[in-house]
Amino acid sequence: MTIAIALTLTACLVASYCDVRRRRIPNWLTGSLALGAIVVHAFLGLQAAAISIAVMLVLTIAGALLYSRGGIGGGDIKLAIAGSGMLSYPLCVPFLLYTAIGGGLLAVLFLLFGAAAPPSLTRVLLLATSPGNAVTAKRATLPYAVAFAFGAILVALSQNVAPFLRIAI
Repeated sequence: MTIAIALTLTACLVASYCDVRRRRIPNWLTGSLALGAIVVHAFLGLQAAAISIAVMLVLTIAGALLYSRGGIGGGDIKLAIAGSGMLSYPLCVPFLLYTAIGGGLLAVLFLLFGAAAPPSLTRVLLLATSPGNAVTAKRATLPYAVAFAFGAILVALSQNVAPFLRIAI
């Protein structure tokens, strides 16, 4: 396992713990992972550092758009930026794809076993027809860092134990 994969996996696991407990991902965690990404890739050369920074820049722009639309939380975006920067291209692609799959599984589990009551048909129709409605003011959130940990675990497994999980890019 490379140092980049080990650091990303560790950070995602710590973020998952914090996100499940407090629904917050600490800035010191994502900031240190992003800074670590630059340092790790600087030791690999100027080109590796430039690619890592470019990955983080692209995800910052995409993440700002997602965040502004209410699609994902700020801490989750910062974790995506820092984790993808640490893994750099091409490993950031399977990391993000596996994270999306983990997020879908997490959403299904949340709907099936979540503490909140299942939404009524009226509420679902209200939310679908008017996203700015006051009904959305108190919405349940997912600890999406768990999905990032899922993505990091699968990337780590694909590089060592389960090469069949590798995604050709």
